[in-house]
Amino acid sequence: MNRIAHAKSMAQLRIKAVGNASKQRIKIDKLRRLIQISFLTGEYSLYILTFYLLMYLKVLPDYPAVDTLNPIHWIRDVYVFDKYLLFLGMTLLIHGFIRAQAVLFSGKRERGLTEELLFSAKATSYAFLMSIGITFLLKTTFIYSRVTLVTFAILMLVEAVIWRAAHKYTNQAMNAKGYLQDRVLIVGAGKVGNELHKALEQERSHKFKVVGYLDDYKIGSEVIGKTTELEAALQNQHIDIVYITIPSERSVIESILHTIYKYNVDIRIIPEMFDRISTVFAFHADSSQPYMEVVKTPLRGMNIVLKRLFDILISAMLLILLAPLFAVLGLWTKIDSKGPVFFKQVRVGKNGVPFSMIKFRSMRTDAERLRERLDTSNEVSGGPAFKLKDDPRVTRTGRWLRKYSLDELPQLWNVLRGDMSLIGPRPPLPDEVAQYTNYHWRRMDVLPGMTGLWQVSGRSDLNFEEWINLDIQYIERWSIALEMKILLKTVPVVIRGTGAY
Repeated sequence: MNRIAHAKSMAQLRIKAVGNASKQRIKIDKLRRLIQISFLTGEYSLYILTFYLLMYLKVLPDYPAVDTLNPIHWIRDVYVFDKYLLFLGMTLLIHGFIRAQAVLFSGKRERGLTEELLFSAKATSYAFLMSIGITFLLKTTFIYSRVTLVTFAILMLVEAVIWRAAHKYTNQAMNAKGYLQDRVLIVGAGKVGNELHKALEQERSHKFKVVGYLDDYKIGSEVIGKTTELEAALQNQHIDIVYITIPSERSVIESILHTIYKYNVDIRIIPEMFDRISTVFAFHADSSQPYMEVVKTPLRGMNIVLKRLFDILISAMLLILLAPLFAVLGLWTKIDSKGPVFFKQVRVGKNGVPFSMIKFRSMRTDAERLRERLDTSNEVSGGPAFKLKDDPRVTRTGRWLRKYSLDELPQLWNVLRGDMSLIGPRPPLPDEVAQYTNYHWRRMDVLPGMTGLWQVSGRSDLNFEEWINLDIQYIERWSIALEMKILLKTVPVVIRGTGAY
């Protein structure tokens, strides 16, 4: 028993280490977003101020009776003011949409200053021309002062260039002080790895800090270990990016990738033909060094935003609509057996970060204590998950709630909070994760869900490896069509109560 307890303790420490490594990067990403939002707020505030100044200089002289120092009076006394506001609103909305689309689809890749300035010019031009086109269709074009609009577009472009340059230089200053730097680990201390190291250190933006190399055949002050010590390096060095420069060592690469997958780090492979058939690749370049980034899942960029907005909208709506049902089920649970209405349990979420999952209580209050006696009766084969079709710990109410998955309805609160999604892999227990292989950790690449591909493909009638394979299939082949397919199939599966216990 002592040996088992020690193994569990070590596994728990491993889970904690993965979660802590993820939290470190999340903290830096939040700081980056805060800086970006601050600059965007300042930029668009300046656009609005510029437009008002142009109105003051070019339009208000035609209305001498208006109080020029009080913009509120402009709304009442300048009859064309609402038309100008419409143009301003359309221009900023289109401009913001183009900017957001570029940021979301480019992921974490940063554009160079020249590329950024060219994009700003394109976004401003598109926004201005599209707004002119819309106002033409609305037959309000003749009202506007052409000089005012053209001047606004030119000033908007100049201001965009200034703000983007200021944003770049601010990031460089923060990088130079180490606040926003990406910590890089290079696997392979050969020629390619050394060239990459030099190129990253010569970056004027100071964006990268090379922690060192992992190499099985070389030694030196910068070689911090062998490839077998990768996990220790990821946990102790707070790595953000792993560059793999030994793609010809395929067996080693396979082991490395499975180890990295469970950590919240970017994986970049210096190009060479590398046959990971099920994985998506993206091609980029840093400091004129091309690399092939392993994209863990198509669920990124704009897709994540759309999925999160959908989760918020649907979960909030269902929490309101199902409030009477919650009250009935809560009362029934309370009357049927002693104990609280809700059951909270620690589960492991995306990138190994734990969270508290809430359900309607479906078991006796001493269920956790009785679990040890039932381990030998586990009906889930081939893995650490535990399920019993006739679990003696389940209450009468709980058996009915579980059959139709009603016990999981409170997880809508977890979805609203952002701990879970409506659709995704089943959120595992820490004890289960403690027994995961590196391959099983792939399930942690996305938020866990209330329903998922495995739930609509047999639910608890599947064995553990079948669960895992379906979850990873969902992660690697994610699409909006697959999302809708799972959502639509969930309803009849829940109504039938197939495979649920």
